[in-house]
Amino acid sequence: MTYFSYPNRKFSLPKSQTVLFLLPLIFSLSYCATPPPTIGQLLNERTKDNFDETKNLNINYVTTRRERTVAAPNCDSSTFDFLSDITTHYGECIIGIPAKHSIGDITWDNSQDKNSFFHLNGKTDRKEEDFFQKIKSNPFEEVLVFVHGFNVPFEEAVVRAGQIRYDLKFPGEVILFSWPAGTDAGILNQLMVRSVYQANFIEAKLNREPFADFLSKIIGLNKKIHLVVHSMGHQVVLPAIDIAVKKGKTKFLEQLILNAPDFDKVEFANLAPNLVSSAKRVTLYCSPGDNALIASQKVNGGSRAGTCFRFNDIDVINVNEVDSPVLGIGGLGHGYYSSRPILTDIYQVLLGVSIEKRLFIRRAGQYNGEGWILRK
Repeated sequence: MTYFSYPNRKFSLPKSQTVLFLLPLIFSLSYCATPPPTIGQLLNERTKDNFDETKNLNINYVTTRRERTVAAPNCDSSTFDFLSDITTHYGECIIGIPAKHSIGDITWDNSQDKNSFFHLNGKTDRKEEDFFQKIKSNPFEEVLVFVHGFNVPFEEAVVRAGQIRYDLKFPGEVILFSWPAGTDAGILNQLMVRSVYQANFIEAKLNREPFADFLSKIIGLNKKIHLVVHSMGHQVVLPAIDIAVKKGKTKFLEQLILNAPDFDKVEFANLAPNLVSSAKRVTLYCSPGDNALIASQKVNGGSRAGTCFRFNDIDVINVNEVDSPVLGIGGLGHGYYSSRPILTDIYQVLLGVSIEKRLFIRRAGQYNGEGWILRK
């Protein structure tokens, strides 16, 4: 028997009726509870910084490049060159990001207006243990790792990483893994593209093991890792991922984002199941009109994965509609991964939005090489 009292009155209800009596009260109280946050509120909480003004951003770097000048004060061309070192270097670069820069543009010049040009504003070297402790101590649980492609000097890679972080409004730590791409600054060497390509290709393969070591350490921090790769950087990254999966590690990446992979199509297909095992989702941006990959295909004698083919359980997205060169010349070319259309989609990828729900994506035809198309 349950007893209830009001002023000057007391009555009782059998236990069988008590629940029925209390139900209206329970329901009324439930409406007083705090409602769950909306999607907009969650996004606002995720991105506390508006990224709407010129500012300095720290870009963490891990590089296997040979050091040109010990304790160089800045992250410019005098810091690291285009050959492998026996030592991996860790640190962070301070990049001035201009509020007025166009999406995808990375023109840097410290002598020009800081609101219109990127600036290189300093460098801090770190010991390995201090580097990883800094990444671990950041309360934001997500980390974005960026691996650049062929013929990219160190300073360009750093500025590009800063541009991507700013334009994505990414609130967590960004880590650039910079392998020894590029060449001497001389005009003659720049014109010898084939020899530069072959030299970079060798360096990329030499750096698979160092990247695998870095990957193992960053996995150990128990962060959500988004790995963004471009072009020949896939020669560094994909075999290292394959090795990690073969050692029994799975789903250690949150998002694996592959941009214009300069990687043999058949070899990629063989690795694809392990790439899928490594991440919650694998996204591949491709273009059959990518002039750099077409040239690579002629040099290597095999189709490149970045020219659009279907691979099981990988979201393959053709970006040719937003990169439409005239007669094979012009357009966004090989660097489309840092443009507005692709960054807009990558932003949604990082939020975990399913491909069929994302803006400007449509399903490709049944007989298309890719599975999806990024609309113009």
